Formats: sequence, structure tokens, C-alpha cells
Amino acid sequence: MKFKKLLVSVVVLAGAALTMTTMQNSVKADTTAKSENAVQTKPMQGVKNRPDLTKKGYILRVINDKYADKIYVGKKNYSKSLKSFELKGVKTVSAKKVQNVKFRVEKEFDYSKRHTGAPVFLLASKDKNYFIWTTQSGLQYFYLNNKNMRGVKKALTKIANSDNRQVKKGKNKKQLDLAFKAAKKLRGKQKKFVVSSLKELKKDGTMDIEGSNLLLFGF
Repeated sequence: MKFKKLLVSVVVLAGAALTMTTMQNSVKADTTAKSENAVQTKPMQGVKNRPDLTKKGYILRVINDKYADKIYVGKKNYSKSLKSFELKGVKTVSAKKVQNVKFRVEKEFDYSKRHTGAPVFLLASKDKNYFIWTTQSGLQYFYLNNKNMRGVKKALTKIANSDNRQVKKGKNKKQLDLAFKAAKKLRGKQKKFVVSSLKELKKDGTMDIEGSNLLLFGF
């Protein structure tokens, strides 16, 4: 299941990059001397704010695996990421180098309006020194692997790996109940976030709804 999601992620990003390249080429074809300037300065069409996710704060990590997308470096380069997925001449680092860095959702490229696919998110560290365009399959809740999250993670993993990711009945409903039980032992803001996220999952009835529940990113 995860391999399929990662494969979809790669296809989506490749398609999104192709879409933006096509759009940029259209701009270039419609202009002459000012064409290069226009491509470099205009924000990408389809990029939008996601205040519901941004307000959650810096609580995401880029998953360190072979499917990880490029992580760009340099606060001065951050604004360039609003104009293109691929930045030439900008330093990059691997996900392994930023495992202790917390990221926040800044923007979303709504790829689904043009093609079938998962939304692509722009994430950045608090100082904007690190930023990345990626799908939710390349991200996870920063504290997911902490000891106090074991019960929640175990239950969600079983749901994610099941043949049917519905949570309204059967074994998956029992696992969701166990996740709630474990979440209620958490404290403070973490408890509030996790319980709220589980309630959202319960309301949705399935893990397959993408783009809104940060706790489920990476599953």
C-alpha cells in the first residue's frame, strides 16, 4: 500500500512539474523581450494558501527514504519556490540531514483541478532555510515515533496496512478505538492535536481522504 502511494507521489510530482513547464512555455510563447522576466517573477498558477494546515504549526518531518524529494537550502531562495517546483543552481540536502528539523505547510498546489492526483505541498522550516515541494506520502507527524505515541502509531499502522482502510466497523473500528484510548494519555497541545485528528478520521470514515489530516501524512 505504501509503495503504491509513493509511486503515485512520484508520478504526481513529475506531472505537476510538467504542467508548470507547459504553463511557463505558454507564457514564453505569448511574450517576446519580456518573456524571461515574466516566467521568473509570476507565481505558479494553482498555488493557494492552506490556513487550516498552516495554523497547525511546525509539526511535520520529511521522511528519510529513497523516495524523498529535494530539500532546498537558503532563506533568500524561498520566494523562488513559489514560481517553480525545480530550482536550478540552488543548494539541496537529503532528508537524512534534516531529521531534526520541523516543517510547516505553507502552500498547496492544487494539482487535482488539472489531473487526477494527490495535492502537492510547499513546506518550510521556521527560519525558511529549508523548504520542499512534496506530497503527504513523503511526510509524517514529527512526534509520531516518540515513545508516548506508540499506541496511536501501532493502531494507525494496522488500519493503514489493512485491505479496507474504512474505520466505521470491524477490526479497523477497534483499532481506531485503541488509538483514541492511547491518545487520551497524551498531554497538552499534543493530546489536543492527536485527539482532534482522530475525530477527523472518524468523521471521514476512511484513511483514503488526502490533503487535510496531518496526523495521517505518511501512512
